[in-house]
Amino acid sequence: MKKLILLIALTVVTLSQLCFAEDEVIWETEKISYLHGVLVAPQGDILYNLRGKDLQIRRVDDGTVIDSIIMENIPKYLYKMSITDDGRYMAFSGDNPYVIIYDLFERREVKRITTIAYEREEFGKNVVYNATQWISSSISPDGTKITGIAAWGGTMTNFVVIDIATEKVLFEQRRITYDGYNPSTEAFEWMSAEFSPKGEYIVAQLDYGKEGDKNTLDSVYILDANTLEVYDALLNSYLGNTEIEFSKTDNLISTSHGRDLILYNLQDKQIIYINLEQSPKNIVFPMKENKIVLRIGTSTALIFDYNLKKIVNTMPYRGLPKTSTKDNNLIYFGMNHNIALIKPDWNKITSIEDNENDIIISPNPTNGLVNVILDCQSPNISYQINNTSGQNLESKVIGNINNSLVINFNSYPVGIYYLTIECNRLPKTYKIVKEG
Repeated sequence: MKKLILLIALTVVTLSQLCFAEDEVIWETEKISYLHGVLVAPQGDILYNLRGKDLQIRRVDDGTVIDSIIMENIPKYLYKMSITDDGRYMAFSGDNPYVIIYDLFERREVKRITTIAYEREEFGKNVVYNATQWISSSISPDGTKITGIAAWGGTMTNFVVIDIATEKVLFEQRRITYDGYNPSTEAFEWMSAEFSPKGEYIVAQLDYGKEGDKNTLDSVYILDANTLEVYDALLNSYLGNTEIEFSKTDNLISTSHGRDLILYNLQDKQIIYINLEQSPKNIVFPMKENKIVLRIGTSTALIFDYNLKKIVNTMPYRGLPKTSTKDNNLIYFGMNHNIALIKPDWNKITSIEDNENDIIISPNPTNGLVNVILDCQSPNISYQINNTSGQNLESKVIGNINNSLVINFNSYPVGIYYLTIECNRLPKTYKIVKEG
């Protein structure tokens, strides 16, 4: 299927030009030794964090540790965890040669999965591979399968999907493969593999490293989780950028390519590239907002509205945003190896009356017609209308007559729309409310 690619140039102002929001630090822990993953339980009231070989369980509202699970008989640290939709089963992986499936309700280990391949015909004989390290793992929302990246002998990585009950390998892909998509002839290693929040897709990233003296782009594969066939593929950044984040509400995943933020719609395969000032990092989708939190270069985090295609606020708390809670607060890893819960100001939105550019839009809300008055030196004015899913509903270029235009919303249902007006090569986006 042919992709629709929208290229949006974003002018990023420096931090000194932005006003810091009155973000509230709700709680903050002391330093946590060997702090790794963090995850919010599906019910929303419990927070899990890994500390070396142990799992700490905290209350989300105040950060208090209410329980701790000590993982028995594991030689090395755990770095990765995932949980089922009912909050019962969790999968752990790290430097150890297995994925641990753990029952949180009964507080017991269910099994350890080590095998990554059955009866491969290689070198004239059938062999069985066991993993020496699991780089990544993810349990399906229904708890029936795991997917992950297993390493063997330090020279091979396998992307696998395994049935938990039978431990049967349902899907397997070696690292050394020509995929017909990436122009590089030899892959380097698989980096990550994750189930989407509803379990329909598996998203896996293959790092291509270098080909001669040149860096080669990595491939991100989207597989249908039922058929295990490749649904789509896209290229992202260089050298193992594993930061793929899922939206819980909009069927979006995010990754990056150099200075571009990439938003990919799992449902309709549309890709949006948003050009930033520096490389985007630490991308987090909140639970209930059409926005993302991200860092640009080494800056503190920014709040970016992906419908308005603009930065709307900044986050003064220094650290790495990790995930969102159900009430739209953010879990951070602080600079002192601690965990913090931050309440952002999500609702800072550009006014409909833009004094800097002398643009006035009225009436808003509207029952149909919207009048736009602006100061534009260009002979032409362009505008486009997008819905809340980012779909382009209308795009036009019209002659500039008396620095005004009338836009008809009569054909659109009641709801929220985003109107982008471009004059003198400067696009500005405004939220329009259509009433009945």
